[in-house]
Amino acid sequence: MARIFSIMSGKGGVGKSTLSSSLAMYFAGQGMNTLLIDGDIGLRCADLMLNVQDRVVFDLGDVKERLCPANQALIHPTGIPHLSLLAAPQMMKPSDIKSKEINKLLEAMQEEQDIILLDAPAGIGRGLKNLLGAPAAPVIVATPDDVCLRDAEKMGMLLQEKGEMHPWLVLNRVNKKWIRKGEMPTPQAIAMNLDMPLAGVIPESDAIYRALLRHQTAYECDDVAVRQAIENTASRLLGADTPLPVYKTPRRLFGKGGVAF
Repeated sequence: MARIFSIMSGKGGVGKSTLSSSLAMYFAGQGMNTLLIDGDIGLRCADLMLNVQDRVVFDLGDVKERLCPANQALIHPTGIPHLSLLAAPQMMKPSDIKSKEINKLLEAMQEEQDIILLDAPAGIGRGLKNLLGAPAAPVIVATPDDVCLRDAEKMGMLLQEKGEMHPWLVLNRVNKKWIRKGEMPTPQAIAMNLDMPLAGVIPESDAIYRALLRHQTAYECDDVAVRQAIENTASRLLGADTPLPVYKTPRRLFGKGGVAF
């Protein structure tokens, strides 16, 4: 029976799809049968992340319309035998696919997979609501700025209202130098404020963007610290008690106001 995770974010541009594709690469590299489902209807990008954009023949929309079985729509990146991708349709609207159809797909696929990752659309619109009710552990990706953290908090409240599982938190673009100077809160302080368990801390690194330009995932970048952070995130999601990074901080953070979001 597969472990299922919904990777989501309160706003776009925080690294949600980058994390999804990187976790998929890591899990598959560990010999786990891993399925990445791109749930961003109309705005797919996972095919680009995995460099299989020229091999998309069928997608989630075709499966929904019963034009092909789900297994026929899967794309298997070259050289990664345990990884599959189900691409999102580009010519559909989020309202064209219902939550019950997503659940039916997951039920059909989870016997053949060890890990299923749902790359959810950003925000709290219809596309995300299609994925609510799925038997998936939610993982909220955010960057450590007030705007993004407020959106993450709002998303956590929505999940609670809908009776979803308590979400994990992954913080991206964490800069230890800024934390040391008191310009950025520690990941532990953010997680405590949001009341979300901290699954991962991905450091700021130019190597991630360079990897994307080479059509590689962040897990394939040249930065050992980034690769280790992704591996540690994956292990925590699977229940391992992997230690979190410890940061040096000044004695007094952020004046008297604390974290503003």
